[in-house]
This record gives sequence, C-alpha cells and structure tokens, in this order.
Amino acid sequence: MVSDGAAPAKRGDVYFLSHGGPPTVEQYDSEPYGGWKKFGKLVKANKPEGIVVVSAHWENDRGGVVVNNNPSNPLIYDFYNFPKRFYELKFESRAEPEFQSKVVQTLKSGGIIVEEEDRGLDHGVWIPFLAALGPSTDIPIVQVSLPASSDPRESVKLGKVLSKLRDDGYSVIGTGQVVHNLRDLFSGKKTTYARPFLNAVIESLAAPDPIASSLNLVSHPRYKEAQPTDEHFFPLYVSLGATKDGERPEDIYVDVVGAGGTRTESDEGLGWGMWRWSSASA
Repeated sequence: MVSDGAAPAKRGDVYFLSHGGPPTVEQYDSEPYGGWKKFGKLVKANKPEGIVVVSAHWENDRGGVVVNNNPSNPLIYDFYNFPKRFYELKFESRAEPEFQSKVVQTLKSGGIIVEEEDRGLDHGVWIPFLAALGPSTDIPIVQVSLPASSDPRESVKLGKVLSKLRDDGYSVIGTGQVVHNLRDLFSGKKTTYARPFLNAVIESLAAPDPIASSLNLVSHPRYKEAQPTDEHFFPLYVSLGATKDGERPEDIYVDVVGAGGTRTESDEGLGWGMWRWSSASA
C-alpha cells in the first residue's frame, strides 16, 4: 500500500497459468515446467506487493465469491489416489491480514458479494507456485474463489474489480487450463479439438477487444469438447478482466502437450497457455 509522500507503486502484472496435476511438479524437463520457471523469474524480477489468485479448484456455490482468511495459507491436497510423496509436498507462504482485508474491501466496494473462509491454497495454486518460486516465498498470497455463476461475464467482472489492486502494486493471477478434457486424454480418445481451440484462444487474446472476443469462445463449436465443464477456463476471464486498456498478452508458454508432459506431433492432448499482461506492454 502506498503511504503519504511515498512514490507510487509500480502497477502489478496480470498472469494466466495452466496449472497441471500433481505429477507435473516432478516433470522437471517438460516444457510446461519450463514455463512455470519462466513465470517465476518474471515474478521475482517484477516483485509485486502481493498476489491475488483465482484457481479452477475453488468454485463458490453460495453467491458472490469467497476469500481465504487463513493467514498461514495451509496447503489443500485436493487430489486422490496419488503416491504418498505428493501429499508431503510443501509450499510455504502467508496472507497478511491487512492484505486479506484490502482484498475483501476492494471486492465489496466493487459491488461483489463477499464471504470469508478458513481454507488455504488448493493445488491449482501451489503446484505451479512451488515449481516457479521454490518451497517458500515472502510474497503475500490471497486466494479468492471463482464467482458462483455460470456466466463468464461474472468472472470478467471479478477481474475488473481486482484490477484496482494493481495500482497499488499487487498482481492478479488466474490458474486453470485452456484445453482440459482429462477423460478423453486418459481414455486414449483422440483430442483433435485441442489445437483448433487453443488457436482460437490465441486469436481472441490478440483481438482489438480481447474480452469481447474471448467471451464468444464459450459458443465456439469445439468449446464443450475442450472444456466439458467451465471451471478450468473461467480463471482466464478473471485475468482478462484484470487487464488495462492497451495491455497485450506476452507468451510465457503456449502449446498442446500430451499426458507425459511432452509435445505431441499429432497436436493432441491438453492445451497449455501461460500469459503475462504488463503495463510495459501497453
């Protein structure tokens, strides 16, 4: 927070990260892991006052959004039937009460219904952050749920309200997956929709009005194949909502990747996208 007489804070960056499941945090030589490391270098080089993060794995079902109010950010191991070592992974961070309160008040002042919950960070946050930032960080992190709405415009609205925090030096990050059909991926069904839908997303982000263009993606003929449910796609709308006029996406890592974390010649698998929006790009 900027105090009286202090120099204005540098505007915080916006990111969208594809986050992957637990095994991806051990795929050190994979291209997505390299994307996370690049993200980590960007964050450390442009260190924010704090990070507000919205993950695919926290959906509110009670109206409005929920803010984590546990300052110690305990980890949630929200996955099943994996080897024991994945449940022993650690990522230490804090969410300072002053920062949590600032997030809550910003949301309320923007007309968003807010509840608070003693929760922690789910794997959609700590898996990529562990790879990117190491086992601990001193950057305060506050997680906010997705809105309780199937309307993508509500996620855009959430991002627009959170964007006010950027002027005080805070970053806004959404984490999900651009193409996320695990049933098809692991059953061996051909995911011929992965590359076409990823390309449609790339084109929308580069459009003159990226929010309007991206909102049309939920009507894309391949959307329901790429996203059987919405929660892995809607964090991208939060990130887009948090951008400022003139900011353009900077690719961190964008490609179609198979189940083992490697690019497939058939262009089938999951669609990975990681982008940064910065005032430097405006």
